Amino acid sequence: MPRFLHITDLHITAPGDALAHTDTSATFARLVDAVGRLRPAPDFIVASGDLTDLGDVAAYRHLAAMAEGLAVPVVWALGNHDDRAAFRAGFSAQGAGDAPHDHDAVIAGLHVIALDSSVPGLVSGGFEPAQIDWLVARMQAHPGLPRVLAIHHPPRIDPDMALRWPALDASSTRALAAAIAGQEVRAILSGHVHVNRMLMWGGVPVIVTMGQQSAIDPVQEPEWHVVEGAGFAICDLYGADLQVTYAPLGEARLLHRITEDEARAYP
Repeated sequence: MPRFLHITDLHITAPGDALAHTDTSATFARLVDAVGRLRPAPDFIVASGDLTDLGDVAAYRHLAAMAEGLAVPVVWALGNHDDRAAFRAGFSAQGAGDAPHDHDAVIAGLHVIALDSSVPGLVSGGFEPAQIDWLVARMQAHPGLPRVLAIHHPPRIDPDMALRWPALDASSTRALAAAIAGQEVRAILSGHVHVNRMLMWGGVPVIVTMGQQSAIDPVQEPEWHVVEGAGFAICDLYGADLQVTYAPLGEARLLHRITEDEARAYP
């Protein structure tokens, strides 16, 4: 049973740099503590973009140092707040300068693929044609494996959405759909919109997690109310079945404790 965690929108800043509203380094420290207490432990963690708030080398180095406290591998994807060259410098990651940071690995029997949906200078997301070609080639290199994709911007499913930037552009959404057709994609892990949301896109579950900086209150429309909120998703695969559990990272007030024996005793 592979288990993996989904984190997103970390918006880390270097020590001394101001970040409005929340202390994302403290939130990440709570994440490290929570991961250490999880049983069973996850096989890996996917971080699906907006790793830093300012996209500077110092922030990436700070994040890399904090991530050393995690005992499991982390798959890093990039979002619109990220800078490719600065990420590579801060994490000593491979790749050339400003080229998209696309990479993959086989972990716990899953083909995990990170696609860089950031478009320099834009809030919205998209892919270059070469990225789709790379994706197809990597899937051909691992035929038959179940797959998990990490993409910061979720696929576009509403063509009439008032704001165009919270998702992949339409052409990239179509190209991605064509590329993964017939593949065993168990989940796409995304962020960007700072809400917990589940999409079914062409039969593929798209798991969107609120992230670790703040949350958007979806009830307060047309205004956007940015509220306190941080969390991550625990994803358990049982063959072709997927269970997603959203876990909060706030300091919630404990109301009551229920032991495992008490829970099992309920009729």
